[in-house]
Amino acid sequence: MEIKVKDVSNTKKKIEIEINAEEFNVFYDKAFKLMIKELELPGFRKGMVPETMAKEKINENNVLNYAAELIINEKWNEYLKETDLEIVSQPVIDVIKVAKDNPFVFSAEVEILKDIDLPDFKAIAKTIKKQEVKVEEKEINDAITWLQQSRATFKDKEGAVETGDFVEITLFENEKEQKDGFIVGKGHDLDNILIDMIIGQEKQVKPGLKIILNSVKKVEIPEINDEFVKTLGQFNTTEELKKNIEQGLKQEKEIAIKQKQRAEVLEKIAVKVKIDIPQSLVEREAQGLISNLQNRVKNELNISFEEYLDQTKKTLEQVQKEFEKIAHDRVRNFLIMRQIIKNQGIEVKKEEIEARIKEILANYPEESKKQIDLERIKLYIEDEIKNEKAFALLNL
Repeated sequence: MEIKVKDVSNTKKKIEIEINAEEFNVFYDKAFKLMIKELELPGFRKGMVPETMAKEKINENNVLNYAAELIINEKWNEYLKETDLEIVSQPVIDVIKVAKDNPFVFSAEVEILKDIDLPDFKAIAKTIKKQEVKVEEKEINDAITWLQQSRATFKDKEGAVETGDFVEITLFENEKEQKDGFIVGKGHDLDNILIDMIIGQEKQVKPGLKIILNSVKKVEIPEINDEFVKTLGQFNTTEELKKNIEQGLKQEKEIAIKQKQRAEVLEKIAVKVKIDIPQSLVEREAQGLISNLQNRVKNELNISFEEYLDQTKKTLEQVQKEFEKIAHDRVRNFLIMRQIIKNQGIEVKKEEIEARIKEILANYPEESKKQIDLERIKLYIEDEIKNEKAFALLNL
């Protein structure tokens, strides 16, 4: 097998592979015999047609094409095992020469990852300002308010709607019916319209839009005291609850600040270095973002993606363009981190991966564990730990 590697661009290579005539004929014979096994002729069972008769029925070009397919699959996989190139795209195959008793030649065009000549990233990381994390009393109180509201009870109410009541309504917009439910006074567009309405009342909001009030419920917010706190199962006093909330808010802020600092250092590194980014990686990442959005729209908003585009007044092309920029930056950051990890010789021990997997699986019920792709999770965790170790070198 003779191999020639040619540059197509900074991120593309064309690999030309030649197989000698003798080896090609072996594949040709193999292809012919495999095709005989699928051949059916009157008077013969499938696969039992004599070769002399099969030669008359099987088109030679079809044999050549099948032989080419067998060679490409085998030889390309062999090349992937031997090459030092980091190939990140599916090969674009081109058969250059195919004929019996002749060498067989094909090429595969692929995108690759190239090493990046990084600047002094440790020095750049030192320019990132550290931030002190503080949790304000108002933030704790807001969290407690949210907790109170999440544990609120609803009791049927007679009489007119007042601020703070929970209402259920039906909207009729241009004959399209839609149900909704919310607490009045929390900023809904229909708050003022609903005040003083009674159950069963119908009101025209504007031409083409009317509402019917279906139910009204009094919202009873529990008082935060030691008795209520004990019902949460983790605390004995309100002070313990407040301390826990403060710690949780502080942890959230620390994570947010860390993510912001990491993004900042990668941005600063990026402006100081030339990075050749394979377009296939950007396209793959962008498609993943779009697929995630489509799933969220379907599962969380319960509408079609076409309806979502209509409501946001965007076209699919606009969404794709927005995600392409995000995808480009994500791939760029991935390549920077990959190079830092490579330069620093960062590795992950098997025990570290197993320990992290154990932590993750502890949160899953037994039945769900059977459906988890462990090999895929291992790869994800390995990359995650490598990134954490790389950022640790930068004190981020």
